[in-house]
Amino acid sequence: MFRDFWEKIKDGVFTELVNRFSEAAPKILFALLILVVGRVIAGFFRRIVRRVLALAGIDRLAERLNDIDLVQRTGVRIALSAVAGQMVFYLLMLAFIIFATDVLGVPAITDMVRDLIDYLPALFSAFVLFLLGLFLSDMIRSIVQGTCQSMGIPSARLIGTVVFYFLFITVAVSALAQAKINTGFIAANLTVIVGALALAFAVGYGLAARELVANYIASHYNRDKVQVGQDVRIAGVRGKVVHIDATSLILQTPERAIIVPMSKMMTEKVEIFYPDGQEDHLLPPEATEL
Repeated sequence: MFRDFWEKIKDGVFTELVNRFSEAAPKILFALLILVVGRVIAGFFRRIVRRVLALAGIDRLAERLNDIDLVQRTGVRIALSAVAGQMVFYLLMLAFIIFATDVLGVPAITDMVRDLIDYLPALFSAFVLFLLGLFLSDMIRSIVQGTCQSMGIPSARLIGTVVFYFLFITVAVSALAQAKINTGFIAANLTVIVGALALAFAVGYGLAARELVANYIASHYNRDKVQVGQDVRIAGVRGKVVHIDATSLILQTPERAIIVPMSKMMTEKVEIFYPDGQEDHLLPPEATEL
């Protein structure tokens, strides 16, 4: 009895499995062949795209991005030709995967891959927005830092770094939104965090640099009143002016050199001595008021 039951199972179940496998085997082999051919074709076009873009000099555009401090810290080297080649490779592979799943008759995988392909334009635009934002953030940082340095504003590098990260975070959130990622929670909390950091930075920087700022302002308003080479007395110290910068001037006395903060020009009596016969070089009356 058991033997008869086993014979029925063997003849029924195994025969059906063999028949189904025989029917599916050609489809599986054909799907694998499609993937192999697709892999070869996608790899070929990837190499072509990389070489063409490299010869066109597109990688030179990425050198500016690679010089950014944030990118250097990550240890990642951006090569636009390689990125474009990889994008072409994966796009072609997805197309061949859809073809293979259609052959196998697996609509669930086909629909999933189609949805992924439909999502790629948003992902690509988010990537481009991120790169452009990174480049513009660094460019504005350089402009701000250079402007602060040319004007003699202290901590120019720190100010430029703060500006860079503020713009970079803003661009990163915008890129996530472009990629159809919900950024409502991030944006709401980011506004509070950035506001708190900006307030803390403004207060801390203002308290720490108030004397430097006072010297800078005094230098701006007194830059035409005292010149290098003049004999002056400031706060009871007499000497020859040998150097003037945005925050101080140096008086050379017979014994030593004295650095005088420019704020003293606003709070202390300043006397300028001229050699005999040079009264025409005297400052206008309003400049001598105490």
